[in-house]
Amino acid sequence: MSAQTIAPSPEEPRFLRLPEVEFVVGKKRSTIYRDIAAGKFPAPYDLGSSRSVGWLSTEISDWILSRPRAQLRAFISTECEQ
Repeated sequence: MSAQTIAPSPEEPRFLRLPEVEFVVGKKRSTIYRDIAAGKFPAPYDLGSSRSVGWLSTEISDWILSRPRAQLRAFISTECEQ
């Protein structure tokens, strides 16, 4: 039997690293960490070492869906331009 790579389904949570979070939410590292400190963005989880962190994909999705419509509209138009 050969090994298969199984991609997670959309409902299955996975950890996202910072570059992917930056891309998905359209914010840079400094803004993300400023928003975390202000309680406006989900905090990352330690992934083993002191410098290795990740965000749960479900928490990032929930954060995006919690944005006011005006912010979502701007986010969607930015994504469509790329």
